[in-house]
Formats: sequence, structure tokens, C-alpha cells
Amino acid sequence: MRFEVVRHEHPNILVVNRQTYETYRFTVGDDGSLAQDGPRSDLHEARRTAMAFLARCANASAARR
Repeated sequence: MRFEVVRHEHPNILVVNRQTYETYRFTVGDDGSLAQDGPRSDLHEARRTAMAFLARCANASAARR
């Protein structure tokens, strides 16, 4: 399955499953943890996609400093 971050509006990250078009909403906590709202199917893959997105954002932010 193919997952993609389609929107990031702090503190929310929206990840969509490109095969089923299910959308997963993750809320980023103050400590960087992710809480999930919505459907539970394919949650592991969607969470991994959101975590990879956060890591890329953190790396890009660190590189700009």
C-alpha cells in the first residue's frame, strides 16, 4: 500500500492511503508523540509515514540552523 502525507497544519498531520483513499489524522503532542483519530485499519503503515514526515521536517529544520 502507498501512504502519503497530504496536509500538515500544526499540530495535525493527515496521511492518505492512495489505494483506498482512507485518511488518517495524527495529532503531534508537545513532546513529539503522535495520537491518532479515525479508522484503525492500516494504522501501522500510516503512523510510519507520519513519523518519517516528522523526521524529514526535523532534519530540514536542523539543516537551516
